[in-house]
Amino acid sequence: MNKKTDLNEEGPITKIIDDVAEGINDAAPTYQTEEELPKYSNGKEAVRYLLWGLLSVIVNFSLFFLLYHTIHLNYQLANIIAWFFAVQTAFWVDRIIVFHHKSATAIREMLAFYGTRVLTYLIESATLWVGISIIGMGGTGAKVVGQLLAIIGNYILSKFFIFKNKR
Repeated sequence: MNKKTDLNEEGPITKIIDDVAEGINDAAPTYQTEEELPKYSNGKEAVRYLLWGLLSVIVNFSLFFLLYHTIHLNYQLANIIAWFFAVQTAFWVDRIIVFHHKSATAIREMLAFYGTRVLTYLIESATLWVGISIIGMGGTGAKVVGQLLAIIGNYILSKFFIFKNKR
């Protein structure tokens, strides 16, 4: 009945974690010269931001819906929990896929990313409060309006402040 496992034994979860860590570590070098900077058009970058950004929007809406409508948590508490997980998803997607950003300062960038996202979170929270508590609209409608405002602000802040490739 008592089955002991060897902690050094490599299981499927350990392999996945190692593969993800290796992929993140591959993004570590910084650009030393202007010639090394990748050449991307702003239009393609914006399209990538919108398409891949849907992933964090899905995380945000799914958790908000689950917590607010299904579990009946307070809408502000549901929103902050959903926001946290969506921001974590957005950071890695934006850093690696959207802006193709490479640097050795991922933790510092993550802190700055959260700092800018707090600003757009406050805008979204205010929109939810006005929409739900003052106007009396449904939580989903207010969430959509708040997300649209947040998406616009997040793109601008990410592109020009967080993931800008220093020349």
